[in-house]
Amino acid sequence: GREPQHVVPSWDLKKLWVTQDLQDQITMIDPATGKKGATIHIDDPYNMYYTPDGKAAIICAERQRRLDFRDAQTVKVIKRVPVGCEGVNHIDFSRDGRYLIATCEFSGEIIKVDVPGQRVISKMKLSPPGMPQDVKLSPDAKVFYVANMEAGGVHVIDGDHFTQLGFMKTGAGTHGL
Repeated sequence: GREPQHVVPSWDLKKLWVTQDLQDQITMIDPATGKKGATIHIDDPYNMYYTPDGKAAIICAERQRRLDFRDAQTVKVIKRVPVGCEGVNHIDFSRDGRYLIATCEFSGEIIKVDVPGQRVISKMKLSPPGMPQDVKLSPDAKVFYVANMEAGGVHVIDGDHFTQLGFMKTGAGTHGL
């Protein structure tokens, strides 16, 4: 497709999905053979994640300003969740999977989403402002790290209380974690 964004392993690691937001589709790749499989129409699939229990795929529909919860096997829509921010694109889950933190690149925010309830429960502007990118839970599951490309560093977030604990300067263009 045109301008693929991400390659995402399925929850069971038996497929790779290539997200193509500009063509509104995902394409399956067999990881054992590298052969292209089915291409499925999906509205605005910039990025894609699986809930920790493997029951749902979550499409980051960046242009549409929403997260689409979909059945992990059939890819049919379960619920479309408006996020109220611009550029939703990366997520990570709390250790118990009850919530996720997502970055909103173009509005300089992060959101907290109740995973079982499939709804946004909080939104936070980051300081310093910028373009939040990747988000990862720390190995001890105590904080989330959020890369900020424009601010040149990493925000430290208490996910349970949804507060910013600090900011570490790392250098220009901080993007992935």
